[in-house]
Amino acid sequence: MEQRSQYLDTAVVFIVTDLKRSVHWYRDRLGFEVPEPDWTTNPGFCIAQKEGAAVMLRLGGKPKAFNRDLVPGLDLWDAYFWVRDIEAEHRNLQARSTDIHDGPRLQPHGCTEIRVLDPDGYMLGFGYCP
Repeated sequence: MEQRSQYLDTAVVFIVTDLKRSVHWYRDRLGFEVPEPDWTTNPGFCIAQKEGAAVMLRLGGKPKAFNRDLVPGLDLWDAYFWVRDIEAEHRNLQARSTDIHDGPRLQPHGCTEIRVLDPDGYMLGFGYCP
């Protein structure tokens, strides 16, 4: 009998202050697929997806803290996406005029990483870890 994985995928949930701005940023700056909501209905939720990655965007107030704020001295991500080709990801971000916070940079743990900040201040990491 074939053994099937229990877990199918994962997603991060971000509380955002301006859903329309976030939808457009994830689509235009990262290349995620986001169905354009009917803005006349005042939507409060969308899912941005790219291949196996998903970011759930929920309209709400400003986040009280980010992961990097919780442990001083640790520059932690709020979401991390593994990629097969970090150079291709870097070119994609540059072609989309995405502001890169840091990278690509080879880290001491062996991964080459790029970090970007989304419009609400969430730190997104993109990494190639051989």
